[in-house]
Amino acid sequence: MKRFILAVLPALAVATAWDPLYYQNLYSVLPSTESDGDVALGFFSASGYWATDSSGSSELHDYGTSLSVLRVQAVGRYGLTNSHTIGVIIPAFLQLSGEGDSTGAGIADPWITLDGWIERDPMILARGALRIPLKGYLESGDYTESDRHLAFDGAVSVESMVSPGTSLRGTAGLRYCLAAWDGIPRSPRDSASTRPGLEVRMTGFAVFGANPELDLRIGGEFATRGDYSAEIDGSWESVDNTSRSSFDLRAGFDLDSGGTDITADVYYRLSGANTVKEWGLMLTGLGLDFTDLFGSSGSSR
Repeated sequence: MKRFILAVLPALAVATAWDPLYYQNLYSVLPSTESDGDVALGFFSASGYWATDSSGSSELHDYGTSLSVLRVQAVGRYGLTNSHTIGVIIPAFLQLSGEGDSTGAGIADPWITLDGWIERDPMILARGALRIPLKGYLESGDYTESDRHLAFDGAVSVESMVSPGTSLRGTAGLRYCLAAWDGIPRSPRDSASTRPGLEVRMTGFAVFGANPELDLRIGGEFATRGDYSAEIDGSWESVDNTSRSSFDLRAGFDLDSGGTDITADVYYRLSGANTVKEWGLMLTGLGLDFTDLFGSSGSSR
């Protein structure tokens, strides 16, 4: 049973691991024709995973060898108008350790985003995003962070001041995936046209201004997704016990002091179903930006 769970877990865990689209939600847009970019670097580790059994109960299992992954994310944005910003998010990863001979590295599925104002006071932004599945063509090894399904994501972000120096930030979104040919969850040796369930994802933070240069924040990130469906013998059937969920504690800071602009986030997974029990640290402000990686010019944030 344990070998079976280990075999199917990667396919079940991808969507509720760290999510690049919801890492840094925008709460304002760029001015027209202005561009910016950044590169984030993070380390994540998991010593166990939650797996749902045939009765529907989610149990925590330990890895023999901890799973650890180095994650990199490049982001580039451009102000189409004073009210709309287009962006591209390119995530990459390198597996550092894992079970047995498991290895993995590469570029995962990129996102194309469009953010626009709904209201400026309080600040409310809408975002539409498209995930382009690379189907693992830019990855090597057994470990993967790609998803074969084309996905559409719509979200709304809100920021509101509750007192001088204190604000609340929140983002709520829905993700819908189209059907694609893939291994059937819980029957990885069998393939069919599959479709993940609708996904709901939310983040929320309380932000405190410690001083004019430093903001501290604490909050969480929640995600849940329904069971997979698979087309078997010409009809779509639900694959039981493949739904997933996760709840992460997130805390961090933003430091903007002259030429220093650093953002840090700590993740700690408190609970989940069909996902890994991971913790991690993500850091932005290392002196690199999107334009450095891809050779274009523009102004940095």
